Amino acid sequence: MKTTASFTSTISPELIAWVDKRARSQKRTRRAVLEEALKNYQRDAMKNVLKEGFARAARDADILELAEWGMDDYKRLVDRA
Repeated sequence: MKTTASFTSTISPELIAWVDKRARSQKRTRRAVLEEALKNYQRDAMKNVLKEGFARAARDADILELAEWGMDDYKRLVDRA
């Protein structure tokens, strides 16, 4: 099973110069810098999706009611412990 994929793309000379400078200063490869940047972008995108979902849920009366029911159950469990 293949664990990596190759692709070809274009990027502005200024941005690739920044990537190269960053790679040199960290004694890393260009690929490592780009991979880290993509992982950070992926993480931030997921955080934004979750944040937007929670914001929508906070405005939904039915979801808030379900959450309150869950908190009541949680309180009963804690009180028993």
